[in-house]
Amino acid sequence: MQITLIGTGLMGKPMAERLLGSGHDVVVYNRTPEKAKPLEALGATIAPTATHAIQASPLTIFMVTDAAAIRDIVFPPRGKPNLQGRTILQMGTIAPGESVALAQEVRVGIGDYLEAPVLGSIAEVRAGQLIVMVGGSAPQWDRWVDLLKCFGPEPLLVGPVGHAAGLKLALNQLIASHIAAFSLSLSLIQRLGVDVEVFLKVLRPSPLAAPMFEKKLPRLLDRNYAQPNFPTAHLLKDVNLFLHAAEAANLETSALKGIRSLLEKTLEKGLGEMDYSSLFETVNPRNS
Repeated sequence: MQITLIGTGLMGKPMAERLLGSGHDVVVYNRTPEKAKPLEALGATIAPTATHAIQASPLTIFMVTDAAAIRDIVFPPRGKPNLQGRTILQMGTIAPGESVALAQEVRVGIGDYLEAPVLGSIAEVRAGQLIVMVGGSAPQWDRWVDLLKCFGPEPLLVGPVGHAAGLKLALNQLIASHIAAFSLSLSLIQRLGVDVEVFLKVLRPSPLAAPMFEKKLPRLLDRNYAQPNFPTAHLLKDVNLFLHAAEAANLETSALKGIRSLLEKTLEKGLGEMDYSSLFETVNPRNS
């Protein structure tokens, strides 16, 4: 089938490649056209405008930075796309309330809307091994589950729109908490002169170990945060979304606010576009 994908950045580009490799006709659009250009050689059609892109296909996948970007594209001041009979599939990370509001507005335009945020990064996209969480109705699930298997082998229907968005924020909060906690423990080990391998020998077989620790350890030891799969600025955005949702639910968020402060200081160091493990630079400054 013909599918439109809007947002061809770190995750969107390999997602478009997956769709093309699965035999779909793909129309792409990116606000920075140069990011979409490499997909043309693989067979994708580059739409001249977002409105053209949406109207070209029965399904439009959004993989953009935030809900504001989606709203600017779907509901521009002029030249709004005709949503009648078209489905918007939101696959980025936005707040539950934002997703519910978008669904309501799309349906007013006689279109359809569901969410399917994903857990994983570029390697998982390319392997088709993302964890796909779906927020929508049973009929929507039945209609789109086979397509979603292009990105992950076992998509999961979480509940109505908003539930999958909330689950994704809960998982991304763990990303922030894990990297902050591991950075602090590793930093103390290094400052005390304890052998890192001894630390890992105790940690690895324990219930405290997490796969992320092993994955990020080389970056922390080398202080190399280039070629990110998930930039620091994006993690800060998601932490802020989680904090807003958690405070609305009357949860105590002091611990996460401390981590947000670390992320904000990391951005102040000019590391916003680096891998989120660059938080280590704030926890363990080089010259102190």
